[in-house]
Amino acid sequence: MKAIKARFDGHVIVPEEPVNLPANTPVRVLVPDADDSVATTKAFANLSEASFSRIWDNDEDAAYDKL
Repeated sequence: MKAIKARFDGHVIVPEEPVNLPANTPVRVLVPDADDSVATTKAFANLSEASFSRIWDNDEDAAYDKL
């Protein structure tokens, strides 16, 4: 499954990037509640924190710790 950014122009959903799909391909559009967008962003940030820590916690990047 691939996620793409899109906007609603008042009539249709318009992708913000090219989408290579055959005509009439079924898609699923998830629309977060306005209140949920901040919570969702924080939740994804928390989920990715462990991965980023493993990637960024290395001797080669230690020079950036002093910035």
